[in-house]
Amino acid sequence: MKHRIGGAAAVAVVAVLLLSSCGGQQPRSGSGGSESWGTAPQQPPRTTTTPPSPSVASSSPAKPQPSETFTPEQLEAANTVIEFIRIRNEVFSNPDADPQPLKDITTGQSQEIQMDTLAEYRGKGQVQTGEAVVHITGASEPVEVDGVRTVDVQMCTDAGKVDVIDLATGKSVVISSQRPRYLQWNVAVVKTEEGWKFGDATNDSAPGCPK
Repeated sequence: MKHRIGGAAAVAVVAVLLLSSCGGQQPRSGSGGSESWGTAPQQPPRTTTTPPSPSVASSSPAKPQPSETFTPEQLEAANTVIEFIRIRNEVFSNPDADPQPLKDITTGQSQEIQMDTLAEYRGKGQVQTGEAVVHITGASEPVEVDGVRTVDVQMCTDAGKVDVIDLATGKSVVISSQRPRYLQWNVAVVKTEEGWKFGDATNDSAPGCPK
């Protein structure tokens, strides 16, 4: 089953963010349970760095613990994913929020999907509620292909407390049977002239996220 962030039956990832001690897991190539947010360029195998154990969330839900094992570029890429999630949460949970920051932090098909999904939400009078726990589980060594520098960031999301409601009725529009609670992600974070951006991503159903 394919999963699209932002749809009524989709996983909405939001503000509670952790850098976990769990090792990074690459999504299974060609798996029927994964969803592609665009097609990343073919790249050589990458070495993934995982955060040290233990790593505990701070009292501030949007402030993850940095990983001492990440290189500066890996940390920038991971922080870009975290910032994307923070912005997305803000935009999708407030129908009056300015979508420009979400557009600015994304690129390629991810940007197109986010903008289309947001337009769909607002057109149908739907809004996101609740928070998903997000664990950053690893990051690859940077690679450069055709002048484009990329870091793959792995994360796991727990959407057990996330919902999407119809503003007119106050009722949920999520079909629980079509939305897995846990997803393992691989996100290609791309370095551009404007800075690092959330690029192509794939996800796959997971049995759980790191504790």
